[in-house]
Amino acid sequence: MLFKFALRNIMRNKKRSFFTTLTIFFAAIVVGFAQSWTNGLINVYIENFTRYQTGHIRICTAEFSKREKFMPVDELITGSEKLIEKLRGLEQVRAVRERIRFGILVGKDETTTEAMGMGIDLNDNEFDLSNKIKTGTFTGSGMYIGYRLAEKLGIVPGDELLLATRTSEGGLNGIKLPVEGVFSLGMQFDKKSFFIGLADAKRLLKMHDASTELFIYAHDADMTDSLKTDIVKLLPVNLTADTYKEQLGTLYETLDSTKVIYSLVEGVILFLASFVIINTMMMAIFERIREIGTMKALGMTDQELFINFTLEGALLGAAGGILGAAVGFCIIAVLSHTGIDMTTQLQGLDMPFEYIIRPRIGILDLVISLSISIVIPALAAMIPARHARKLMPAEALRS
Repeated sequence: MLFKFALRNIMRNKKRSFFTTLTIFFAAIVVGFAQSWTNGLINVYIENFTRYQTGHIRICTAEFSKREKFMPVDELITGSEKLIEKLRGLEQVRAVRERIRFGILVGKDETTTEAMGMGIDLNDNEFDLSNKIKTGTFTGSGMYIGYRLAEKLGIVPGDELLLATRTSEGGLNGIKLPVEGVFSLGMQFDKKSFFIGLADAKRLLKMHDASTELFIYAHDADMTDSLKTDIVKLLPVNLTADTYKEQLGTLYETLDSTKVIYSLVEGVILFLASFVIINTMMMAIFERIREIGTMKALGMTDQELFINFTLEGALLGAAGGILGAAVGFCIIAVLSHTGIDMTTQLQGLDMPFEYIIRPRIGILDLVISLSISIVIPALAAMIPARHARKLMPAEALRS
């Protein structure tokens, strides 16, 4: 009966109820989009780091970790092939990738620039290289260069480049490789990187059967800690294994804290929007003071009156919140598919970060957003409802 009574009271002033609901509706859309944008931004950041820079777990020497920014080629994982076989035998391991990074000067004619070479399995890698060729063809051999680096040097498919660099033995070595294709990954790799096959990288750097880094990818990213325990048992004493959380360090904790901060901000947005409900309900109470006095005189208790006005506010908030969350979810679903191009804003970042950001919202996020959209307006409605409960019948009837 109280629910029906609250619903009837809402319909007494349709225009005011509509604009109150509309405010919560737009606030719910803003909150849903803000939450999905935060999730998309942070998730793509972590996923790109694990995919391209850290793996779920990375194996290297302790000294390589300390000197990583210099890309040392003399800190080697010897007998890497045997170790890879053992790692692939672990149940939680999805893939093991061998990677060799090295700094080099690349030039054509009179133009020379610093670049990062990377030896990988060209046919099976996390970069999905075969599908990212912009010009040229993917043959599974030779050299593949980022399109921005290629534009800077005037390199086109079919050119043959001499690669010369310091070897793992401390000397110099060089090899000639044809440029088979120019790739576009949509991130900083396009500006300064090129890929060659593992065999060519080891021949150039004279590594024989060794590597500098092994990247382990787990079936479940949440199981990296337990997987690390199993991996450490297989490693010789000179090698270390670090999870992506350990490699990101305080940055990971900062990103994790950011989600909490944004959730609080979203709650504040809805709380501020809920002030319109407080205003609406206060107006309704002042308009119906004599009616409240009559209801109390006829036996309606303070508790029932409090529940009635709280229900009125909660229904207004729920109507706007549910519709706003539903519309927001549909918008986010479209944007998640198409993505938002942030190339202009992000291309200056020197990190493996995709320029197309896709907002994301899961079922749990939707439930949380929906709950906040309903609960906060209901809590806001309790403030004027308490005022109505305190009115004395005789005082209200004289008003």
